[in-house]
Amino acid sequence: MRYRVIIEQPSWRRWATWVGAILIVVLAAGTGAIWGLASAQDQIIENRSLHEQVQQLGSENLDLRGRVTDGELVIETQRATSVALRDELTELHKTNAELEIELGFFRKIMSPGELPEGIQIEQFGVDWVEGSQWNVQLTLIQVAERHAVVSGDVALTVIGTRDGEVERLVQKELATEDASLDYRFRYFQALAQRIVLPEGFLPKAVEVTVLGRKGVMVQSEFAWPSP
Repeated sequence: MRYRVIIEQPSWRRWATWVGAILIVVLAAGTGAIWGLASAQDQIIENRSLHEQVQQLGSENLDLRGRVTDGELVIETQRATSVALRDELTELHKTNAELEIELGFFRKIMSPGELPEGIQIEQFGVDWVEGSQWNVQLTLIQVAERHAVVSGDVALTVIGTRDGEVERLVQKELATEDASLDYRFRYFQALAQRIVLPEGFLPKAVEVTVLGRKGVMVQSEFAWPSP
């Protein structure tokens, strides 16, 4: 017959064991809670920092957008200013060119050493009006050291072809009004006359003859403008 010996521990040891286990559990739980609180606090701090960074970036973004808008406005203003200045410069060049033409015009009149003295045909032009009507324009100037009043008349002859034949049409055959083209001036005078070309007549040139007290003062031929 076998006997099993049971050694019974004292009751205070059992209590000590239980208390120790409980303390270990409490310490573990406390440590976990403290670690969790610390981690949560760190996370809160990190979230707050990220939130501040987001606000900072948002503010910088708004500032950059404002700068971009201001920059675009500056660029657009500069572009508009550049276009305005370019237009103004073009207008100034045009004005200067016109002034140079006028200066050259008056220089011819007032500087007889550069041109032969007497009446000169300074400008000539033919402009279409309507149908077969045309407007002939010319400007006469007097080149002289001492400008006296000059007078006379201008004869126009249109040279062309009709039915394959060369034809010369004088002023009386073409004018729609008074055929005479008189002039009287001291320095310069602009003249104009409306003419009508007959049907089938193809103009090639215009012969301008300036007549004065001493006969023909000047005679020149000008090409008819291309259609």
